[in-house]
Amino acid sequence: MQRPVILAVALAVASLFAVPSVAPATDRAQAVADWSMAPQSKDANGDGFIDGDGGVPRKRPLGAQPAKKFVGAGNRVAQPSERLIGGSQSWYLNPRGFQVTLDACRSSGREYRWRIYRDDRQVQKSKWRGLNSRDCKHGVRLPEGEYRFKLEVRFGGTDVDFQWLDATVKDYLFVVMGDSYSSGEGNPRNVEAWIANPDQPFDPYYDDDNCNRSTRAAPAQAALALEKSSDKTSVTLIDVSCSGATIDSGILGPQRWAGQGSSQVQQAQQLIGNRSIDILTFSIGGNDVGFTSILSTCALSVNCPLVPATSPPLSRFDNVQQGVQTLTGRLAKGYQRIADCLDGGTCTLADGSQTGALQLSRDAQILPMTYPDITRAADGASCSYLTLSRSDFSWARDTILVPQAPNPYRFTTFTGSTRDLSTSRGTLNGQILATSSLGWSPVVGIWGSSGESKRGHGVCAGNDAWVFGLTEITGPFSSGSFHPNPAGQAAMANQIARALGLR
Repeated sequence: MQRPVILAVALAVASLFAVPSVAPATDRAQAVADWSMAPQSKDANGDGFIDGDGGVPRKRPLGAQPAKKFVGAGNRVAQPSERLIGGSQSWYLNPRGFQVTLDACRSSGREYRWRIYRDDRQVQKSKWRGLNSRDCKHGVRLPEGEYRFKLEVRFGGTDVDFQWLDATVKDYLFVVMGDSYSSGEGNPRNVEAWIANPDQPFDPYYDDDNCNRSTRAAPAQAALALEKSSDKTSVTLIDVSCSGATIDSGILGPQRWAGQGSSQVQQAQQLIGNRSIDILTFSIGGNDVGFTSILSTCALSVNCPLVPATSPPLSRFDNVQQGVQTLTGRLAKGYQRIADCLDGGTCTLADGSQTGALQLSRDAQILPMTYPDITRAADGASCSYLTLSRSDFSWARDTILVPQAPNPYRFTTFTGSTRDLSTSRGTLNGQILATSSLGWSPVVGIWGSSGESKRGHGVCAGNDAWVFGLTEITGPFSSGSFHPNPAGQAAMANQIARALGLR
C-alpha cells in the first residue's frame, strides 16, 4: 500500500529539477505588417454616395424641403448628406501628402516601431511604443511614390523580429467635366423624397445649386467605387461639371447664366494646380446638338425633324433635322479642341485666349461618356409619351443616338408619307465613339446597356426606366425632366466602373 505514496513523492521531487518548457509563440516577438491609405472620397454612412465637408441643411437634409441654413461646413468631419467642398472637391488636400496607416496589430511582442525608406534612404522612424490592441497602428503622411516599410517588433532585449513591405502610395485624381449627364441633373441628394411623393412641394438639395451638381451622378459614384476597390489607394474627386454645358460654354468657356466666371478647364486647373490627372470623364455634345431644343420642338409639333425649331440653337436653321446634322458635324473639331487642352503646352479657350493645358499622368484614362437610350419602352418598342410620338422617338434614336445611322433615314410623317433624311454628318454617339482616334476610351457600355439591350429603359419603360419623364412643368425640379433617374445613374456608374476595370 506504500508504493503509490513513494511514487508520488518521487515525482514531486523530480519536478523541482525539471528543465523549463519553451515559451508559447505569443510570448516571442513576431512581426506581421500591413498598411492602408485613408480614403479621400469618404462615405460616412455607407449609402454609396460621397460625403464632403461643405455642410448639411440644419433640418430635414433628405426631406422634400430641407432647411436652407447649412451647418458643419469646414469642420473636417465627413457627415452623411454633406456637400462637397465648394461643390467640387471630395476632401482636403494636404501638401505633405496622404494619410497612410501602418498596421502592426497581428504582431506579437511587447514593443514595435516602423522605419520608412524611399530610394534606399530612411525618411522616417517612429519611436518604440507598446504593442497592444489599443495601440498597434501608426499614422503617417506621405507624398505619392514608392516606399519600403520595415516593421520591427521586440519581446525582450535580444528577441527581435522584423518584416519588410514594398508599398506604392497612390491617390487617383479623378476629374469630372461636362453637362447635365455628368453633373447628375435630376438627382439631388434628397431625390428619394420626390420619388416617394412627386405631388408635394419639393426643393432639390444639390451639392452645387447653380450647376445642379450631385454626388449621386454616375461619375461620382464610379469614383467612390474606385475608392472602395482597394485600401492601398485613395481617390480625390474634382467635379466641375455643370448642367447645360456645351464645348464652348462650359468646358472651354464660362457658363455665365449658371454663375460660372471661367471655363471648366480653368476651374479644374485652379483646384488641382500642378497635379496630373489620372482619370478624366465627361459627357459633352448633347447640348451642342440641341437636346432641349429637340425636346421642346417635338413636344409642340408633328413631323418634328421637318419643322423649324422653337428654341436655340436649332431655331437658326431651316428645320430640326438640318440643324442637328449641321451641329453634329462640328463635334469632331470641338473634341479635338478639348484634346488640345489636355497634356499639351497651351489650351485655346472659346474666346481665343490661352491658358495652360491640364496635365495627364502617364497612364491617364480619358473616358468620354456616350449618351443612354431614352427612347424605348420595356418591350423594346419605341416610346410614346405625352405629345411625343413613336415616330419622334424612333427618329431621335436612329439619327442621333445610334452609333451609326442609316443614310438616308426614311422618316414617316404624321399623314403616312415618307421623307428621306440625310445623316451624312453622323450621330452624336457616333462622334463620341470616334474620339478613340484621339487616344480616348469612350464608355461604350452606357449606350450599349440601354440601346442594344432586349429590354428598353426609356422614358416610357415604367419600372425599367432609367430616365425621368416630366418631373415638373415649372418649378425648381423641372430641369430633371428627361434626365437619368437614380436607376439610370447607377447603371451609367456601373459602365464607367467597368471601363476602369472594376466590374
